[in-house]
Amino acid sequence: MSRSLARWVWVSMLALAAAPLAAAPFRAALESDGVVVSGVAAKGRIALLGVTRQIGEDDFPVVKRHLEVLADEDGDGVIRYPVEPGVPVRSVWAVVDLASGSFDTVAPQAFGVRRVNWRGRGPQRRQDGRDAVEDQRTLVELLVVRPEVGAWAMRVSDGNPSDGDERIDGRLEGILDRMEPLAESPQAPSVFQRDDVVLALDPALMEITLIKVSPNS
Repeated sequence: MSRSLARWVWVSMLALAAAPLAAAPFRAALESDGVVVSGVAAKGRIALLGVTRQIGEDDFPVVKRHLEVLADEDGDGVIRYPVEPGVPVRSVWAVVDLASGSFDTVAPQAFGVRRVNWRGRGPQRRQDGRDAVEDQRTLVELLVVRPEVGAWAMRVSDGNPSDGDERIDGRLEGILDRMEPLAESPQAPSVFQRDDVVLALDPALMEITLIKVSPNS
C-alpha cells in the first residue's frame, strides 16, 4: 500500500471514529412488569400517561391512571417505569419527551394501541379567547406538553366542573388554563402554540388521540 493511500485510510478511520453517533429514536416498549422508554436525552425528562384496566377481587373492573414525570437519573438515555404487579393486557401508554416533544405510544400486543382521530373538534379557540380541547366523550385524561417549558394534565368528565360547558351532553371541553402543572412546570398557558403536544386518553374505550399542534390546528 502506498504511503498516500495508507494516510487516506488512516484519516478516514479517524474521521469515522470522531463522527457523533446518531441519536437513538425516542421509543416506548413494554416489559412484563414495566414501561421502558429509550432514546431520552441524557439526564432528560419525560411525561408518562397510561391507563390500566383489571378485574378486581369483587369481579368489577378496576381502572387506574398512571401519570408521572420521570427523569433519566443515570444519564443512559433509558427510563423505566415499574408497574406492579405487572403490566395488564388491557392497558395503553403514551410518553412525551419534555425537551424535544417527541412522543410514542405502546400497548400489549394482545390488546394493541388504539390511536384515533378526534371525535369532536380537538384544540379550538373559545369565544372568550382561551383555548380548549373539545371532544365527544364522557371521560378523558388530557396531557399537554410544551417542549422546554412544561407539562399540564387534567381529567375531564362530562357535565362536572372540569367540563368547560358544564352540561351533560356527551361533549367535553377541557380548558387549557385550568390544567394542573406537573412537576416544576409553570401555570398552564391560555392558548396553544405551535409544537405543543396534545394527548387525550379515553379510559372507557382505551383510545388515544395524540397530535402536535400546527399553525392550521
